Amino acid sequence: MELSPLAKERLAKIGALSQEETERLRQSRDLDSLFSQYFKGELDVDALWKRLKVLKEQTGEPIVKEAQGKLVDTFRLQMSQEDFEQRRQAILAIETMKPEGKYSSLELVLNSIETLRQKYTQLKEQTYQQLKGAVESQLQAAAQQAITQGLKVDVESSIEANVKNSPQWKSFVSEHDKDNEEAFNNYINRLRELI
Repeated sequence: MELSPLAKERLAKIGALSQEETERLRQSRDLDSLFSQYFKGELDVDALWKRLKVLKEQTGEPIVKEAQGKLVDTFRLQMSQEDFEQRRQAILAIETMKPEGKYSSLELVLNSIETLRQKYTQLKEQTYQQLKGAVESQLQAAAQQAITQGLKVDVESSIEANVKNSPQWKSFVSEHDKDNEEAFNNYINRLRELI
């Protein structure tokens, strides 16, 4: 069955992006490319700032907020300190492009996120070490008995496996992650409000 010219026109309009949508998509791709270079270490924070400033002059003020939003979207509770610091520096550098920036407020929230991340990691490590200590003495005794029977035992791997599979560890991790993810998400939402 052949479609009428009017039906063909309507179908074409449904799939076509407006000029504004096409431009936004191009800008988003430009930002993605810029951040890809930054995250790979091909650009430092100063070079990122300069390139983003050129984009801002070409496209307008909204690109600054979009750039910060993309950075905020990459934060994770369990990320390396280096990755966290890289994003922190970029967000704060970009904030200086705004005529009425909220640099101090952003810095406070970022400091709170960093403190939360550090406490999260420290408590998890402390709890792991406590459980490891409790399991270690039991496994050492069992390993000694196995060795006298001529068996070879990898005590360190056994300790780690026992701790990570213990109900106490699983319960702790589940509760610890839940509580900290909630606090982390609250800080991320606060960052989004500030940018």
